[in-house]
Amino acid sequence: MVMIGVSLLYASVYINIKLFFLFAYYMNAYIDYFFDIFSYGPFFIMVLSWYLLWNKNILFFYYTIGLFIDVILNLVLKGIFQQPRPSEDTYKFNLALTHSKRIIFKNGMPYDIFGMPSGHSQSVAFSTIFMYFALKDKKLTYIYVIISLLTMLQRIIYHHHSVFQVIVGAFIGGLMGYLMYFLSGQKLTGFISEKLDDFGPI
Repeated sequence: MVMIGVSLLYASVYINIKLFFLFAYYMNAYIDYFFDIFSYGPFFIMVLSWYLLWNKNILFFYYTIGLFIDVILNLVLKGIFQQPRPSEDTYKFNLALTHSKRIIFKNGMPYDIFGMPSGHSQSVAFSTIFMYFALKDKKLTYIYVIISLLTMLQRIIYHHHSVFQVIVGAFIGGLMGYLMYFLSGQKLTGFISEKLDDFGPI
C-alpha cells in the first residue's frame, strides 16, 4: 500500500515537472514570436506615419526625405565607427574587415557586420520624435514610444546590438527627427506672407 502511494507521488511529481517544462517551452516560443514581430518595428512605424501624414504634403515630404537621409547617415556612421555587433565572432569579424567584406548574408538576407549605431533604434526614434512634433497627439505618441522601446529591446535581447549602440542610435535618430521637423516648420512659415494693400475701403 505504501509502495503504491510512493509510486503515485513520484508519478504526480514527474507529470507536474513535465507540464512545467512544456509550459515553459511554449511560453518561450510565444515570447520569441512576440519579439520577432518588433524586428519590423521601423517598417510598421514608417507605414503608419505615411498614412497619418498623407494629406499634409510638406510634413510628408520632409518626413520621407528625412527617412532616407537617416538611413544613409546610419550606414556612413557604421562605416566610420566599424564596431562589431555583440553576436559577431571576433575572428570572423576581423577576417571580414581584412577582405573589406562589410555585408554578409544571414538566412538569405543582407546583414551589415557593423553595429554602431543601431539602425532600427535610429529609425524608430526619428519617426517618434518627428511625429510627436508634427501632430502633437499624446495618445499616438504613447503608441510610437511603446513600439520604439519594444523594437530597441528586441535588438538588445537578440544580441543584434549592445545597449550603448541602441542608445546612440536612438539619440541620433531623435536629433534627426527634430531637425527635419524644424526644417518643415521653416518651410510652412515661408508660405505665410503679408497681404499686399488692395486699397480697399477700411
